[in-house]
Amino acid sequence: MLPQLKPVPRASLSDGIVEQITALIAGGSLKPGDRMPSEKELCRQFNVGRTSVREALRSLSALGVLESHAGDGTFVSANGGAGLERTLRFAVLLDATQIEALVEARVTLETQLAGFAARRRTRADLAVIGEAIEGMRLAGHDAEAYLASDLQFHLAIARAAGNPILLTMLDTTRGYLQTWIRETLASSKRRAAVSITEHRRILAALEARDDAAASEAMQAHLLSSSSALRRRMKNSAAR
Repeated sequence: MLPQLKPVPRASLSDGIVEQITALIAGGSLKPGDRMPSEKELCRQFNVGRTSVREALRSLSALGVLESHAGDGTFVSANGGAGLERTLRFAVLLDATQIEALVEARVTLETQLAGFAARRRTRADLAVIGEAIEGMRLAGHDAEAYLASDLQFHLAIARAAGNPILLTMLDTTRGYLQTWIRETLASSKRRAAVSITEHRRILAALEARDDAAASEAMQAHLLSSSSALRRRMKNSAAR
């Protein structure tokens, strides 16, 4: 049996199943190579019919999150993380309510992490954070290199905060994080330069061990980037 599965509302049976399975993969309860329960067992745990389960499994297989082995069953794909990120990306980008929830969750989590990091960071932490900003600068128009350095920046601050639970929460949502950055970068050619300036303000507050300033700078950065994302989403919807 899989942990934490709940009966899903009749209004969106297959979507509810997809959402719960992807959440288990994102949270580490289901890992690459794990065998999924049988369709009969999934029907029992979700309290739905076999048609809904099969539809959900087909959707997850099409996205590369799951894979079927003839005669052996269905397994979490070895590269399911890439498929899962696509699933999360589509969910976030197509549902405005989820974008608002993401904005609220990320601002709350990372603002607190920045404050903790200002009090607890080491010189080694500051070096990694500074290197990440330099990597963003050197990336130029290479979006993937920029994304990698930006992600390094945010995770380095989370590690410097010294709270492994909060770090795990941020690391679990990194698929959302990458999507956010990619979409806000695409919204404006100036966004990358603005973001680097905002990152430097955060680093300066960390260096000064000013937890209030670090939290304020992080919050300002995230609200700024979320505004860019909202504008891009609004423009896309209007087309």
